[in-house]
Formats: sequence, C-alpha cells, structure tokens
Amino acid sequence: MSLRGLTTLTLAAALLVAASAAAAGTPEQKCQAAKNVAAGKYGACRQKAEAKLATTGDGTTYSASLTKCGTKFTRVWQKTIDKAAAHGATCLDAPLTASDVQNVIVEHTNNIATALSGGGLVDCSALASCQANLTTCEAAQQGERLKTGQTSCYDSSGTVIVCAGSGQDGELQQGLVRSYTDNGDGTITDTRTGLMWEKLSDDGSIHAWDNAYTWKSAFAKVASLNSASFAGHGDWRVPNVNELQSLLDYGATLPPIDVAFNSSCAPGCSVTTCSCTRSYEYWSSTTSQYLPSLAWVVLFTDGTVGASSKTNTDYVRAVRGGS
Repeated sequence: MSLRGLTTLTLAAALLVAASAAAAGTPEQKCQAAKNVAAGKYGACRQKAEAKLATTGDGTTYSASLTKCGTKFTRVWQKTIDKAAAHGATCLDAPLTASDVQNVIVEHTNNIATALSGGGLVDCSALASCQANLTTCEAAQQGERLKTGQTSCYDSSGTVIVCAGSGQDGELQQGLVRSYTDNGDGTITDTRTGLMWEKLSDDGSIHAWDNAYTWKSAFAKVASLNSASFAGHGDWRVPNVNELQSLLDYGATLPPIDVAFNSSCAPGCSVTTCSCTRSYEYWSSTTSQYLPSLAWVVLFTDGTVGASSKTNTDYVRAVRGGS
C-alpha cells in the first residue's frame, strides 16, 4: 500500500472516530440525555405505585414506594451532574433542581391517576394561573369529590348485607380514590385536594397528639408552627370544617381516618417516625353561624360533625395549601 493510500485510510479512520464522538454527544448533552432517562424512569416508577394502589388500596406500601422512587431519582440525578462536572461541564438545566423537575412529574402522574380513577384529566394549558401552579389547578378540580371509604352495606337494623343491587355507598363507591404522600418531614400531602397536613406525634412536642387547645389557643399553636417555619413553610392554618371533614374515612372507626394519619403511634415517637390521631374532636376555623360562641368540630370517633363551645379544649391538626 502506498503512503498516500495509508494516509487516506488514516484520515478516514480519524473522521469515523470524530463522527462517533459527535454522535455520543458532549458532556452537557450526555447529562441532558441521562436526566431524560432518569425522569422517565421516575415517572414510570410512580405510575407503577399508583397502579398497585388502585388494586390493593394499601396506602402504607404506596407511600413507601413513592419514597423509594424519589430517593432513586434524586441519586441518579446528582450522579449525572457529578459526571458532567468531572469533565468540566455543567448540565444545561441549571439553575433548576431535581425537586423542580420532580414536582412536574408528580403533578403529571397524579393527573393521570386521577383520570383513571374516574376524575377526568385536568387540562390547564389555556389558564395562565395554572401554568404557574398546576397543583392549585388540579386541587380546584379534584377536591370536589372523594370516595367516602365505605365498602360495606347494611340493612335498617345495622346488619351487614350483600351490596349488589342495594344502591348504597358501599356498593357504588363513587368518587376519587384517596391518595396521601408522607413527605418525611412531619407532613402528609393529600394529592387529591392539594392540602398538606401536619402529622401528630407522641413525644411531648408541639405536635403531640394529646395537646388540647381552646379554639383561641388553636390559632396560637398554628402561629408557633409558622414562627418556626415547620417543614419549611410559614403559611400553616387551622383547617376550615370542610377541609377537616375531607380527612374522614367512613369505612373505618376509632379513628375514622386513613392509616397514613394513624400508624406506628407509640410513646416517644416523633412526627417523622409515626402518625397519631385521637378518637376525639378536632377544631376547625369555622364559627357556627347559628351560635357564634361555638365553632364547628369533627369527631374522629364516629365521623360526625358538630359544634363545640369555643372555651372547650379539643385537638388541632394544622393544614396548608389549597386554593
């Protein structure tokens, strides 16, 4: 082979290598590609968790699955950033964070899960306010109708009967499937209503489930949570009666509430390790219009809603969010 021929082959090989390198992409492009894959896997992981919740109704396993999905996503996300940095590159999505992207995916998967449970898809594309805050838009649409939680049917004497053909709530079970996410910081998010709730503990702290308050001091407790920026937020409030009633699970008793709000409660447990609910009255911020010296309360014993003198001592669970 002539020198010229060898040179031609060498040049061709060099061009092939260069072309291959270009196809592989720059460190920035590789980072972008890896983050796309990570985002897709996170979305698939959440949808798989939603699918399992739909068939089993196991909220505890659902919360654990979501935590696992999020942990893996955050780890892989940071790994792609570190890999790019090792080559002196910066991922092009900066200054966005993993949480920013994660929130978009959460809203998207919640929207799909809601649609598949009969709630319909939320399309906020034409609403500027919803483009800025899809969670609020979803909450306004989704919070209208929730399943009561009741799955049994009864006759007039209170005896359990076969549900088929009864037309009772236990047979029809109309509404959206309840969905709660333990945020790992002492709060639980109701992904159907968009409300974030304070968890209660048994550790003698401000979150302790045995702390009782007059109606006036209930607002003082919330003010303390805001002063301390509990869970990173300063807009905690006493829930109104409709918000508080939305927590009732009419398929449970003592307390009639989802297991997310009543699990692993033991002496000394904190809001990050347990979730406690007293089978007693909880304050709302809503005054009785008939007797303004009373305020509406929800009884987490049998699920009734009534009014209590504002000088009585009852329990309180703070809330934030919603429209």
